[in-house]
Amino acid sequence: MIAFLICLLGFASVYIAGRRSLSAGVGLALAFGYMYGLIRANVPQPAAYFVFDASLAGLYLAVLTRKRTPVERRKMRQIAPWVMVMTAWPIALSLLPLQDSLIQLVGLRGQVFFLPFLLIGAMCDDRELRKVAFWLAALNIIAFAFAGGEYIFGIARFLPRNASTAIIYLSKDVATSSGDLAYRIPSTFVNPAGYGGVMVLSLPILVGAWARVEERTWNRVLFAVSIAAAVLGVFLCASRSQAVLLIVLAIVVSLSFRVRLTAYLAWAVIATAVGWLVVTSPRLQRFTSLEDTSYVQVRLRGSINQGLLEQAENYPLGSGLGGGGTSIPYFLQDRLANRLIIENEYARIMAELGIPGLAIWIAFIFWVFTRAAPPRSDPWFIGRRLAYVATLMFLAMGVIGLGLLTWVPGTAMLMLLIGWVAVPNRLRVAVADPWAPAIIRSDFIRSRVGT
Repeated sequence: MIAFLICLLGFASVYIAGRRSLSAGVGLALAFGYMYGLIRANVPQPAAYFVFDASLAGLYLAVLTRKRTPVERRKMRQIAPWVMVMTAWPIALSLLPLQDSLIQLVGLRGQVFFLPFLLIGAMCDDRELRKVAFWLAALNIIAFAFAGGEYIFGIARFLPRNASTAIIYLSKDVATSSGDLAYRIPSTFVNPAGYGGVMVLSLPILVGAWARVEERTWNRVLFAVSIAAAVLGVFLCASRSQAVLLIVLAIVVSLSFRVRLTAYLAWAVIATAVGWLVVTSPRLQRFTSLEDTSYVQVRLRGSINQGLLEQAENYPLGSGLGGGGTSIPYFLQDRLANRLIIENEYARIMAELGIPGLAIWIAFIFWVFTRAAPPRSDPWFIGRRLAYVATLMFLAMGVIGLGLLTWVPGTAMLMLLIGWVAVPNRLRVAVADPWAPAIIRSDFIRSRVGT
């Protein structure tokens, strides 16, 4: 009953917030996603698995029923055909009786439920994105506070042992200064890697908001604190892949700044403080094990070379939605048929959607990353560049792991960034056409000045 009431609260509150503004709906939905692991661990009921789904249902309903501006409709139309195709194919396959109906429903959710965030990311303008940055800043600081509590007092005080936290309690492989092993830190998320990944995905928006020329000083301080919390969170979660992504983004940021000297100094202070904490704490140094190149080679070989050609020959249309590795709740595991164990997101897509489904995803990724680069005059230029690099690297790293498209709330954030990257922030046609409606021109002008 408690889990059901939380689901109802998530749906109603996010719907109301989404009706007020797009950024409020997105921010509150992500708040439920941030707390999803904590809720699921402390309310071990089947309905707790659908808390984030319920909040997203409220957001989608709010977006569907709210009035959209002509600019938003124009931006949505650029990516909507892809969303329709990527949704229609899994729905068509769900009609084939290849798996149990409940398994196929979970698989369908994993394939299509987060795709509307592509449209939401395309709709976001400067003002809405700045408000989302404030939400992410607050959420990152809260998540870091929980992570700090788990670091000091142990994760058992926050996440009790049960079926929902089994993965967390298998990750006791972090060396400490005393020579013992400690758990990776999951904060409020389902697993430690999920925590680190969300922190990385939040950085493009936070750094982009922090680097805006017209941003107020105290807002910059808030964004700087949240950025530092996100960076430390990546090292606390002890995920090596997220550490690599973080280092790459740091290099991109260093090469992208064209701002005042004070901005460089502030960035140097953040980097120095975080670097000192990492160097002085062995628990934050698990990423250094990447020096073992033989381990990396084995991991890549094992994930990429998993009989993809044989799989394509045996299951040209897939083995059924949910049968390729989509996260299935523990209470549905016994319903799986012909389960394929694959540690490769693209192999999983082919296992569930077949060769046509994989081809659709590859074509979409190619389309997104061959779009025109943002102009340097864009006030969100640094954020967009970071989003481009971050999303490209996350999609590339899908070849060595699972869960990229079923990750709460990471998949929603990933799709939001992809939609934002794929659709230009400014519609040049809106001002080039003198006969365009006045409301379109005014929206365009307002987006340029960032008011």
